[in-house]
Amino acid sequence: MKKIFVLGSFVYDLVTTMDIFPEAKESVLGKKFETFPGGKGANQTIAIKRLGGNVVINGKVGNDDYGHKFLNLLKNEGISTDYVKTSDESTGIGCVQIDGNGQNRICIVLGANYDFNKSDLAVDELKKCDIFLTQFEMKREITEYGIKFAKENGLITFVNPAPAREIGDDIYKYIDYITPNEKEIEALTGIKVNSVEDAYKASQILLKKGVKNVICTIGEKGSTFVNNKIKIHAKAYKVNAIDTVAAGDSFNGAFVTMLALNKDIDYSLKFANAMGALTTLTKGAIPSLKKYDDVIRFMNDYDK
Repeated sequence: MKKIFVLGSFVYDLVTTMDIFPEAKESVLGKKFETFPGGKGANQTIAIKRLGGNVVINGKVGNDDYGHKFLNLLKNEGISTDYVKTSDESTGIGCVQIDGNGQNRICIVLGANYDFNKSDLAVDELKKCDIFLTQFEMKREITEYGIKFAKENGLITFVNPAPAREIGDDIYKYIDYITPNEKEIEALTGIKVNSVEDAYKASQILLKKGVKNVICTIGEKGSTFVNNKIKIHAKAYKVNAIDTVAAGDSFNGAFVTMLALNKDIDYSLKFANAMGALTTLTKGAIPSLKKYDDVIRFMNDYDK
């Protein structure tokens, strides 16, 4: 199996559940408050590990209680902490609101994640890996440096452009796979995505910028894959979502794992859609991430 290197974030989620989101200048009563480990880097790394992937993560946490919890979590999952650095800044924190429909709003204080510097990149370990995966919860200069370095050292580069922000025009050519959702691809292309055809159209713009393959997730409409040869649409699995906070991360972790296993694109999209849907049935980011057998069982039961 190909080895996956994740350059990514650690964010502890402070989650408030409520019936409806407050409007500006409005206060509402919450129903429950909980804390969960998360962050796109940590979520995707643990998703990969639970699905049977060979993965390491390079990131930064604070020298505080949340940081220590993350290190213990990685150890318990069987993931090396050798490439997780410690900062004087606080561990990243995510303030999450979830309404009665399972939809979420998130405000992130990135803390130690933004204290990650080029000298913190575990270059020797990166060179031993086959696939590079990153997100946008670190400084732009770090993620773009990591993408370029990984590609120049022969890795397959996989970029989840979340949260949405600009990418340097000179960086697109180093990206083998990019995985925006409908909002993120709109931010990158200016095209509003409400349908599969919209996703195809927006994806073409990213291909023209130099990206090799574009995977776009479009919620209940499923996901699309586009490159210069093919276009594929995989339908979504319909479920009654409880918490969508880690659906995108689980999708990314699942797709990268299938890529590492040399599965074809059709199957990889279908499996990633199933993983994303299954994740929404459990509250919390990392607690919701399932193992490979759980996803296969869900897919088989759904297709009956």
